[in-house]
Amino acid sequence: MILENRALRVAVDPGRGADILQVTDVRTAVGLLASSPWRGRADRIRSGAMRPSAIDPVGRWMEQYRGGWQTLCPNAGPPRLVGGASVGFHGEASVAAWDVTDHSATSMTLRLEMFSVPVVIERTLTLDGTSLRQDDTLTNLSDLPLELDYSSHPAFGGAFLDGSCTIETGARTFTVDPESSGGRVVTSAWPHVDADGARLDLRALPEPDQRRALFGWLSDFEAGWYSITNHDRRLGVRLEWDASILPQAWWWQELNGTEHFPWFGRARMMAIEPASTTTSGPGRGETLRIASRASVTVPVELRVEPSRS
Repeated sequence: MILENRALRVAVDPGRGADILQVTDVRTAVGLLASSPWRGRADRIRSGAMRPSAIDPVGRWMEQYRGGWQTLCPNAGPPRLVGGASVGFHGEASVAAWDVTDHSATSMTLRLEMFSVPVVIERTLTLDGTSLRQDDTLTNLSDLPLELDYSSHPAFGGAFLDGSCTIETGARTFTVDPESSGGRVVTSAWPHVDADGARLDLRALPEPDQRRALFGWLSDFEAGWYSITNHDRRLGVRLEWDASILPQAWWWQELNGTEHFPWFGRARMMAIEPASTTTSGPGRGETLRIASRASVTVPVELRVEPSRS
């Protein structure tokens, strides 16, 4: 399904996770979101033209990953127990079929009642000029308080990451994922991090011929926002959210840097994902709490901005 105005064209798949498959800047015809190296295969699986081959839960999710923008809930990351339920990789909301309850040229409302936890997500997507706003209202249907994960997972790639790109954010701190660094908790003041024996400035995106794989999270936000700007294309995006609800942002850079499954050095994409929890380590835990019969609204807004440089 398509949302479109004079500035943006947005492709949405309610049938799997209500994925936002692409956001295209009409002015430049550049798609902002990444596509996985096996996008054609994933599309064929989605259409029913072929069956998935992966047998483990992570591989099955990845085989059908097309790129784009997902919502990870009630679990973000590897399979785990949430409220006594065994929840798969990246959670039910990212794979379930959502109901479309209203649709116009520039707005869409969707609804998902999850099985793994007694929660309904009611979503509104709205295009307004160069802005795409997503409002998710999560309602606890039970008489018990619930704790769960919520992460907004937009992955950027393609032509948008080609050329000279810089990243800015309202975060003050970056932490390398402990499971990726031998269990050590490595925390640095933004924008620097010590990784792989080098001190990196995370504001500068490596050039296409440079490789990097880096996973961790941003925290200590003055305000919930980040921007990615491609100076060669004079095109940028800015994502904003309520950091009191989602106090971390997972940082995932897969810049042709992973030589093993599933990437094998073939993917150049990155995501900065507003999240209710850290990626792993001693502080890993659910931070989105919904009281009995209560609701929480999670706003996330993506704005496309021409670069002045």
